[in-house]
Amino acid sequence: MAVIGARPVTGLGLLGRRARHGQRPADRSADKRRVRRLPGVPAVLVAILAAAGLGLFYLSQSTHVAATGYEINTLQRRISELAVERQQLLVQIGQARSPSTIEQRAIEDLGLVQIDQALVSFTIQPPSTDHSR
Repeated sequence: MAVIGARPVTGLGLLGRRARHGQRPADRSADKRRVRRLPGVPAVLVAILAAAGLGLFYLSQSTHVAATGYEINTLQRRISELAVERQQLLVQIGQARSPSTIEQRAIEDLGLVQIDQALVSFTIQPPSTDHSR
C-alpha cells in the first residue's frame, strides 16, 4: 500500500541518501547543499576511544564497589566475632570476681589458709582530737 507523499528508502543510516540505480542528479550545485559528509576517521576513532574510556571507567567503578562490599562484609563478620569474644571475657571477669573463686585461688594457688575467727580482733579508733581544721 502506498502512502501519498512517501518516498522510498534509499539510504543506509550513516551512509546518507543514495540515488536510485541508473538516476543521476539533475543539478549538482543543489545537491552539494544536501550532501552529507561521512564522519572522518579521526571522529570515529575519538568516538571509539570515548566509548572504551567510559567502559573502562564503568568497569573500574563496579570493581571498586564490589571490593568495598566484600570489605564491609569482612568487617561486619569481625565485629560479630569481637562481640562474642567480649561477652566471653565479661563472663570470665564475673567468675574471677566471685568470692568463691577468690577464696579457691588463694588456697590453691597462693597456699594461704583461713585463720581462726577467735584469733581475730578489731580495734576501734578513737575520734580525732586534732582541732586544727
